[in-house]
Amino acid sequence: MASVSAPAYPAGMAAEGYARTDDEIRQVLDLARAGLHRYGYGKQLHPEDLARPWAQAGTWKDNAWLSGVRDLLEWVLGERTDGPLSGHEPGHRATLDDLDEDLADIDDAMDQGKYTPPDPGWPPPQAVEAMNHTLAWLQGEYPIPPVCPEGEGAYGCSHKGYFGGEGVPAAIPR
Repeated sequence: MASVSAPAYPAGMAAEGYARTDDEIRQVLDLARAGLHRYGYGKQLHPEDLARPWAQAGTWKDNAWLSGVRDLLEWVLGERTDGPLSGHEPGHRATLDDLDEDLADIDDAMDQGKYTPPDPGWPPPQAVEAMNHTLAWLQGEYPIPPVCPEGEGAYGCSHKGYFGGEGVPAAIPR
């Protein structure tokens, strides 16, 4: 029996299972970083703000969104070793299966501050919403990148309708 060396993934899909190329991922990561730099909140958000994540200003929410995109894409590109939600460390570049494992509690994490108090071990819910959108984009389920061309997220994008409405994240099927 002959050994077949053809890739196990559809044409155009990376070995990790992503529907996006490293160049596309890098472009979106660079836009997210530029947006975070523009907002100037820094790497950490203040605990008192995290206690009431839905009461914050739009720029704070957008900063949280962009940090979620950054954290997930840094992991996907191998720039960090641990997953952004649960801290899953696969010991190799994260695959879609690794993302699914790390983001297993994504629904609960997105609801924090609405129905349950925020979990101090999780990022803000807006960051987790961004991770959900980013995952759908990486899988090819959603065509719109999680950061608009100006380096803004769902809470700050000036392109009317880019994310499904003005300042409202589009619903991503899970």
